[in-house]
Amino acid sequence: MEEIRTLLETQPLFSLFLTVAIGFLVGEINIKGFSLGSGAVIFVGLAVGGFAPKAAPPALLGTLGLLLFLYGVGVQYGAQFFRGLTSSEGLKANAAAAIAVIGAGCLSLALVPLAGIKTDQTLGLFAGSGTSSATLQAAIAALKSDGAAIGYSVAYPFGVALPILCIHLLNTWLKPKIEQPLAQQIDTAEIALRNSAFFGARFPELVSKLPAGVAIAAVRRQGRNELPSDSLVLNQDDVLLATSTDKAALQKAVGLLGNSSPVLSPTTRRPRLYPGLCLEAHGRRPSHRRPDSTCRRGMFYRPGQAGRQRHAAETGSDTGGRRPCRSVS
Repeated sequence: MEEIRTLLETQPLFSLFLTVAIGFLVGEINIKGFSLGSGAVIFVGLAVGGFAPKAAPPALLGTLGLLLFLYGVGVQYGAQFFRGLTSSEGLKANAAAAIAVIGAGCLSLALVPLAGIKTDQTLGLFAGSGTSSATLQAAIAALKSDGAAIGYSVAYPFGVALPILCIHLLNTWLKPKIEQPLAQQIDTAEIALRNSAFFGARFPELVSKLPAGVAIAAVRRQGRNELPSDSLVLNQDDVLLATSTDKAALQKAVGLLGNSSPVLSPTTRRPRLYPGLCLEAHGRRPSHRRPDSTCRRGMFYRPGQAGRQRHAAETGSDTGGRRPCRSVS
């Protein structure tokens, strides 16, 4: 055991990543729906700190981690924060949060005369109970002592575990029914550009006029497919592959741009298809395939194999190893 303690104390970065890895694995343990998640890292850190006290990483590394954490929280929830400042529901939630924080702060300060706890330790208890690393950093910077860190380390495990346990118990007791959103089907339409108002226009100009919820996934010009870009200049008879989850919006786009009749091949008089382009079944962006293959009826067609693959498409057998995809023809 002494060798392990020496290793952890002489290699603080190794101790750091080992603690994070073990904490992540412990957080994944689920007991009847209850798990600590990323909060398990603090418990593993407490165990490592108790076993090897000198394994603490450099202070600069801790400050950098705190800054990255605060940056991630700010970027992820910035939009919701400002939205909450303008909506009635958001104002109520912010008011309730402010009252709770002020109440917890007053209760923490009351421990100074009632329980004889030092002020810095009390502030650490306040920061740890709310799992607020930023509050801890502010208390340490203002008081220039380690008492806040001691109170933080004592209260933080309870600040992590108790809310998780309460939420689990409330979920078990109330059993809320959360309706899952219905899966949306992506519809497609080939639109031959016949509206003269868009001849010579750049692609962004066309996009700005499309109905809400309609996107252009690809453009076919003179038998060649390409992904649309801002520099693309539209020409008459360009065929646009429009996608949307709203059939009515898709029909409006057809009426705005031209018609949905596919352009016929001059040699076969059959509808041109999108060779090498397939709309994934679970995505909205097209993906390129081999140039000699065509996505049709959920299959990839290659020249010279139409008979066998038409039979496969109609019977659902013999996919030939080709990945099924959503029809774009």
